[in-house]
Amino acid sequence: MTEPAVNANVNLKAIRIAVLQAKDAPAYKVLRDTSLLRTPHAFASDYANAVKQPPAVYAAQFSQPGRGPFTLGAFTPEGQLVGSLGCFREEAQFKRHIARIVAVMIDVNFEHRGIARQLLNACIAHAEQIAGLEILQLNVTASSERAVRLYKGAGFRTYGTQPRSILIDGVGYDNLLMARPLSHCPELNFPAA
Repeated sequence: MTEPAVNANVNLKAIRIAVLQAKDAPAYKVLRDTSLLRTPHAFASDYANAVKQPPAVYAAQFSQPGRGPFTLGAFTPEGQLVGSLGCFREEAQFKRHIARIVAVMIDVNFEHRGIARQLLNACIAHAEQIAGLEILQLNVTASSERAVRLYKGAGFRTYGTQPRSILIDGVGYDNLLMARPLSHCPELNFPAA
């Protein structure tokens, strides 16, 4: 898999955040496959299975963004997809007030430049507009200190740990379970820190 050319001079203020559409599926697949191969401990999915999925699988997912789940993309001024973040609302009737943030991915050439923060802020703003949605949840690898700081900075709080949530070649990785109330959510009872 070849890496796209890097424009080191990209103005991060020019990064455009938008809901992904079916036409974005091929670029998303490249970003996803590369991310799964590079940081397998950060995902519940694995590269060996994901690489077999055609872009059409993602195109179908992106073709109905108004029906609940949405995936945001971060695009350079030239239209290159350099990051993404998924948000999936629970489907069960009594859990429809919860949505899960999944698959936060940044192109390796654009990491540590604030793009994940832009995606996360856009996701929170979008979620605030969804009727009946009260809580955003996510899982993050406990040893990913930078990611944990990002989520805490955006108002997420840890409510538990899932030990050995991911097991790769005999090495277990714990996941922190984190939640963030939206503005119209009643006060949450988080465990004492």
